[in-house]
Amino acid sequence: MIENKIVEVKNLYKSFNKQTVLNNISFDIGKNEIVGFIGPNGAGKSTTMKCLCSLVHPDSGKIVINGYNLNTHRKQALESMSSMIEYPGLFSELTGRENIKMVAQLKKISAKRIAEIIEFVDIGDSIDKKTSRYSLGMKQRLGLGIAILSKPKFLILDEPTNGLDPTGVINLRNTLKTLMKLEEMSILFSSHQLGEIERLADRVICINEGKIIDTPLEVNQQLSYAIHFQTDLDQENQQLLHSAWSKSELVASNILKISLDSETQFDELLRFFILNNIKILDIHREVVDIESIYKSVYKVGSEV
Repeated sequence: MIENKIVEVKNLYKSFNKQTVLNNISFDIGKNEIVGFIGPNGAGKSTTMKCLCSLVHPDSGKIVINGYNLNTHRKQALESMSSMIEYPGLFSELTGRENIKMVAQLKKISAKRIAEIIEFVDIGDSIDKKTSRYSLGMKQRLGLGIAILSKPKFLILDEPTNGLDPTGVINLRNTLKTLMKLEEMSILFSSHQLGEIERLADRVICINEGKIIDTPLEVNQQLSYAIHFQTDLDQENQQLLHSAWSKSELVASNILKISLDSETQFDELLRFFILNNIKILDIHREVVDIESIYKSVYKVGSEV
């Protein structure tokens, strides 16, 4: 169970032409969390995201965003979120600055915030050139800047790395991590680039044939560590560790394996070691091979 939810989706159904596309979809997203949304083409990812954006109306079910029911308090719910579905929707005959100012005027955004977004977009003199001359990476960056103008609590990105070169992918990854920390924003993003999900997501939600499917435990144990100590842990410290962090296992007298739910818990763990004068020799973060897990979950062959 997730505490401090920013998004709650319960029993979502959607059909098109009598064909069920979403079948009892339920999941939550916590505050300041980046969640990867994975599944093969046609699994229901984009339809789910469009329901969250109120671009598609579900047949039944409940969506709550930042405490507001999307059905009964649509305006407040949508004011709490933003999205970039597929490619950024920019006016090609306007400059980057003009695109930002036009949306800012509609949303009554302050001049200070506009200046912050122009700095965030970071495309230099190109901000005053028509967006028809922009590279895809520049368009993605401008679109992302416009999406966060109103400081949303929740951001949806559908395939944000499509068409980007490796440099653009790396820049986008770093940008999203910065947004989550500095803007205190939760992010749901879909991608077929499994390596990016592995590097970026705190947690993964899997969908197939319109249903949320059980995610293998190892996918969401992204914060798993092996910690090597200088000396053996005494019995008292072993008990204290296990009572504070139940997902811990002493695999040797001086090696602890532990899974955490957040970076904050990792900071707390380090403080525990310092206060108890336990000297750490090495900390190794466990690597999750999400591509192998994807193949197992979706029963695909060697090609994803």
